[in-house]
Order: sequence, then structure tokens, then C-alpha cells
Amino acid sequence: MSIAINDRSRGAIIAVGDIQSAGRPFAVPGLGFTWLKFPMNLQLETLDKPPAYLTEILAEITVTAGGQTPLSLGRAQPHMSLAVRTIEKPHSQPFELWLHLTGEQIEALERRRAGKPLDFHVNLTLQIHYNAAIHCWRADARFHLNESDWAEILRQVGYLDQLIVAVDLPVAAPEQMRTAVQHVRAAHQHLIAGRYTDAVGVCRLAMESLPRLTDDATTKTIRAVFADSKEAREKMPLGQRAELVRLAVHHFTCPAHHEEPGKPAEVYSRQDALFILSAAAGVVWEALGRHREASAGRSSPQGASAS
Repeated sequence: MSIAINDRSRGAIIAVGDIQSAGRPFAVPGLGFTWLKFPMNLQLETLDKPPAYLTEILAEITVTAGGQTPLSLGRAQPHMSLAVRTIEKPHSQPFELWLHLTGEQIEALERRRAGKPLDFHVNLTLQIHYNAAIHCWRADARFHLNESDWAEILRQVGYLDQLIVAVDLPVAAPEQMRTAVQHVRAAHQHLIAGRYTDAVGVCRLAMESLPRLTDDATTKTIRAVFADSKEAREKMPLGQRAELVRLAVHHFTCPAHHEEPGKPAEVYSRQDALFILSAAAGVVWEALGRHREASAGRSSPQGASAS
């Protein structure tokens, strides 16, 4: 992408140079994050009297997969302070743009990619000083990563050796579900702050806040079926299995919420909190789906299925 400026004092368009991608991106892992590095090259034209100074580069990175809507990944920054100028002969200045990615972002990229190539679009804003004036120029570059290119980046960050779980929650939940969603969000904040027992205890509140889709008699029946035999358990429908998961989360989190007299308080580890938070978020999602199905069934004529 060529770079030019409009020199009003001369009434002319002045060519400054060209900026373009210079190879495949690569990754460098950090502690809890990854630098995704985009190699670039700045080719400057002959321009010495007066020279042009490139003093700042801003970059916004978006990504698309399989023709989907582009999504922003955030701002990238040059790996070093760029302050280059044109001289009496053409010359080039290689540099890298560094993009900060969290583990959750990499996991989200993997879900969105779904086995397809990725296209990274770099939208650049350049600040150029020339002839006592400041000029802004916009340019863009594109990086196409096929399946093997992206697999190499995942190998570089050690992704294939880890299991990353992103705790997703509904953005918009019906009134009956909002308290449970708020509790899970609060549990996530406790986890980030290192209050692991508090995180587990709030997950218990989330389970208690969920609307009951089964009454006590039905819950008792589900427990009896589960305890009956392997054959009975294998015949359980998904709704009953989901209720068992909710009951298991409820049971696991009990000591964090209800201390028993004469017993030392239970202390939960980070692994405990991660495990139960992921499970609680899954239970909330599943309960939301069952709630919507039940609401659709009640609104259908004569209770007919809404599907």
C-alpha cells in the first residue's frame, strides 16, 4: 500500500513510500498471554529536501474466518519506537506489529475458525511530518493463514498441550435467570481476585437462584432412577441428566456456603474454583435452554411443540 501526502504549499501529491506485509505472523508465549507478531516492511522513496519523518504508527487488527463478519482483536503496536525519515536514496525499514492475545481470545478464534483459514486485516494510521506540517495517512495490509500456518502458531504457544475453557454466559437473560447469571459473574470476579472459596460459594447461590423446572417429587424420582441400575441410568433423558449435573454442582459447593459447627471450614483451591465455575456456567446455559423450551411449549396452541 503506497504512502503519499498532499503538500498544499506546492499543490502536489508527494510519494513517501510503501508499507506491506513481510511474511507470516508468528507467536511468542508469555505468562498467561501470547504476543502474535506481524512482520511488516516500510519502503521509503527518495525525498530529502525537505525530508519526511514517519513518527507514529497505529494499527487495529481484525480477523475473518470462512467469509464471516470481521471481528476486532484489538490494537497492535510496533515492537520498537519508530522514527524514520526519507533520505537522498530509497531504503527500507522492517518492523513488527505486536498483538496481545489472551488464552480466551485464542480459544474464541479456534471456535470461530472451525477448521477454516484465517484472514487478519491490519488497518494502519501513519503520522508523517513534512514541510512543517503533520499529515495522517491510512493504509492496510492482509495476512492469510491457512490451516497449517495457524497450526504452527498454536504449536508455538503450546495451545495443543493445554485445555483452555472460556466461561461464557448469556448476554441477555430472562428475568427469572438474571440473578443466577449475576452470581456466576460475581464468582468469576472472585476467581480473578484469588478468592477461590468465595467463588465456589457464590456458584452455590447461582444454583439456588435457578428457576425450578422439576418439583421435589420429580427430583426424588431422578435420584432413584440414577441409583437403581446401569440400565436405568442409560435410559435417562437429557433433561434428567442435566438436573443431576445441577444437583452435583449444588452438592459440591455446599461446604463453601454452609459451614458445619465443629468442623474446620473447607478451603477450595484454584482448580476447584475453575472446575465448579465452568460447571455452574454450563448449568446456567442448559437451564436457560430448558426454560425457553418450556416457555415456547406453553405459548404453542394446545401445548404443541414449538419446534
